[in-house]
Amino acid sequence: MLWGDTLAVRSYFSDIWSATEFRNADLDSYAERQIRKDTRQGVQIMAALSLLVNIVVWLWVASQSTNSLTLYSHVVLAILSLHVLISARFVDDVRALHGLGMVLLIVSALAITFIAHRTSMLSIGMMAAIIMLFISIPLIPWALREAAIVVGLTILLLTSSLISIPGRFNLEAIWLLQLLVFGSTLIVAILVARNTAVRKQDMQARFELDNARKEMELLSLKDPLTGAWNRRYLDSHFPKMAQKCRDKGKALHVAVLDIDDFKGINDTYGHQVADQILESLGAVFSEQLGDEGSFIRLGGDEFLILSCNDDLEALISRAVAALHDKPAARTIAARREISLSAGFASAGPTEDASPEKLYMMADKALYSMKRERQPKKIIDDLDDTFNRTGKWKV
Repeated sequence: MLWGDTLAVRSYFSDIWSATEFRNADLDSYAERQIRKDTRQGVQIMAALSLLVNIVVWLWVASQSTNSLTLYSHVVLAILSLHVLISARFVDDVRALHGLGMVLLIVSALAITFIAHRTSMLSIGMMAAIIMLFISIPLIPWALREAAIVVGLTILLLTSSLISIPGRFNLEAIWLLQLLVFGSTLIVAILVARNTAVRKQDMQARFELDNARKEMELLSLKDPLTGAWNRRYLDSHFPKMAQKCRDKGKALHVAVLDIDDFKGINDTYGHQVADQILESLGAVFSEQLGDEGSFIRLGGDEFLILSCNDDLEALISRAVAALHDKPAARTIAARREISLSAGFASAGPTEDASPEKLYMMADKALYSMKRERQPKKIIDDLDDTFNRTGKWKV
């Protein structure tokens, strides 16, 4: 039990230590954009608040005294805040954004201690400004590592600066500041740890939900039996494939194919064997097409190929050869002939052919071949294209 608790503590500490590192490479990539967005917003919010505070303090100091050093210091801090606010808009690297936030905080602390040294006074206003710096740290989605760096540097700067000249500052004021800084640091550490843990859990949940959504969306576009795409996919993907072919300067090719006398196979060998044939058909054609096209089940034993490949006949021949090695096909082929027939239609890269029109031409060519039992070429009504048919024995 103790070992399990120790592992849980180490795992939790590992999670809250870094803002950008997860235990999953895919999750790292997924979270990167959101982390960048949140970090940019945090830096910009902190810079905007710093700009506003420095303007207000400058106006108050200007109305109360003529201390030019204090006035100039707040002008410089206001300019720095404005610079960080604008720069964060154009920075895409998360570490660079972290650097901007750190620079703003540390330079602000340096300016406050510089003013304190020049005035030889550690006022309540200066202490409040230092505490506000610490409190603003959780505005940026840092984890413990980043927060520890900026807090450590700020404390080191403040402590070493204030005690560098003995007797310059009231000892009671220094101890009071140290107490306030320690309390602020503790609160910041708790807030940063909690925020990081919550943020990472939220990112994990969103990642899993997004993956589940994509998987469900993919399943909705797939035929459950064959693994081929379905009609819904054809409707949504056809414009993309047409544009892909146009971009390549190639024709868009459509092939409608089916299994000859599939009803006879179904009646003779039963639904289970017939389904195995369809499953094998979906697997081999999808594999042969790869990224070059899409294999779509229209219904029953009717399928459609969508591709920019100029030699679909050769691709079908390779798929049929692969189909011949499937157990279900070998079982049936030993007793009777299995063959596939296909009708083709094409549209050139400058033509605007709809999926309905190409399907109708290819299906008409296939039907004509089935009726005449003879592969052939048929001139269609699209310029510079033609329909053709083919038959392959498994």
